[in-house]
Amino acid sequence: MEEPTMKFGAMNNPVEPLGPQIDLFARMGFDFLDLTVEEPAAGPHRDDWSLTKRMLNDSGLGVVGHTGPYLPIANPSLRVRQAAWDELKASVDIASFMGAQVCTMHFLRWDSFVPFEDGVEMYVEGLFDLTAHGRDRGVRIAIENSPHNEHQLKPLREILHRVPGLGLLYDIGHGNVQTQRSLTEDYLFDLRDRLVHVHLSDNNGLEDSHLPPGAPKSGGLNVPKEFRRLRNFNYDGTVTLEVFGQRMWLNASLNYVKTIVANLP
Repeated sequence: MEEPTMKFGAMNNPVEPLGPQIDLFARMGFDFLDLTVEEPAAGPHRDDWSLTKRMLNDSGLGVVGHTGPYLPIANPSLRVRQAAWDELKASVDIASFMGAQVCTMHFLRWDSFVPFEDGVEMYVEGLFDLTAHGRDRGVRIAIENSPHNEHQLKPLREILHRVPGLGLLYDIGHGNVQTQRSLTEDYLFDLRDRLVHVHLSDNNGLEDSHLPPGAPKSGGLNVPKEFRRLRNFNYDGTVTLEVFGQRMWLNASLNYVKTIVANLP
């Protein structure tokens, strides 16, 4: 039986300096940094990315890129939307410079007055350009499901179908918000061939609270079952523990999920 190759990462808090976080994640035993290129402390236009790259290389951590959730990429104004996509390109440039082979971005639903076909077309147009930009730099772009689950799988499926080079970042916690059950199987049954990265945190089923896996008293994920689902769909890649709050909970989460994976059949 092959040894599992699943790797676990942690995401920087973009409000705090990057250097101490890189050092902390390495000491905790993580495999990679999920580098979210966000303002205010990790925006793409800083002038000290060369220093940060040296620190990351010295730490031994790998890197996956991530981008800000605040960019209005689905704005109905063409000029506003184009500026947002251009900022995404700048973030992809940083991800490439830092050594990432994958850079992820958010799916943000368009305004309700925008017809479905027009909303999908906005994404397809922007993503064709962004995926080509990433491909030229050795970076694959992946889109993340949001915690707003009503009618979300249909547009994501359509977008991924129409943008062949686009990957999927599946956020397991997002798939547990305001749903009758975890949506992991729903997404992966349709889109497993596009899955390139996973985010994991827990919640009570009501809001995207980024709790440690296994923490909610009720409404939370069956964490071992989620990892079995990933295994059943032949996913053994990178998983970011997107746990917010005190760093001790991030460390505890890493130990917990490593134990689960080590005991999978």
